Amino acid sequence: MTDYKTSNSSNEPQNRAASAQIDFQHEDDTVFNYADYKFEDWIAFILFWILAVTVFSQFISRYVFSAPLGWTEEVARYQLICLGFMGGCIGVRRNTHIFVALFHRWMPTKLSTLLYQTIAVFNVIFITALAYFAWQIIPLLHIHKMASIPLPISVLYGVIFASLLIMLARSYQYLFNIISNPTQTINQDSTTSCD
Repeated sequence: MTDYKTSNSSNEPQNRAASAQIDFQHEDDTVFNYADYKFEDWIAFILFWILAVTVFSQFISRYVFSAPLGWTEEVARYQLICLGFMGGCIGVRRNTHIFVALFHRWMPTKLSTLLYQTIAVFNVIFITALAYFAWQIIPLLHIHKMASIPLPISVLYGVIFASLLIMLARSYQYLFNIISNPTQTINQDSTTSCD
């Protein structure tokens, strides 16, 4: 097996072209800007580090001191659920949730726009239903306490409900954007989904 940089074959121009295309010293040109991050990004950042501290304290207490903290497993599980829903908020805002973006490229522009608008309406309906059911279940679970700490399970569902409200606001925002300026929104989605 020969290295493409040291090969002396008849494909010398092709090797030079291939080595010119490979850039090992690629630097990211994006500049950090606080304005690029929204409310849900900062909440997710804080939740992530709280979860990291919880898991680290569990690891230290179990494997270093041989005296595991009983509450860390359950609390870390609930923190991970909250972090997942907050990540869902970020995905809805960026419109990077999972969807099939194959056929709209070959569809006529009007049909593709109608498809995107229909999907946005269904997203709003689905998230509204989830928020409604979360709101309905919160008072029912208030009597149930967590196993390791005396905190009601409804606190977890309160965070989930708040996350769903953020998702719903971002879904309405996307729906408004796609109805008011559909071609720009669809083009923006096509470029961000390929990145």
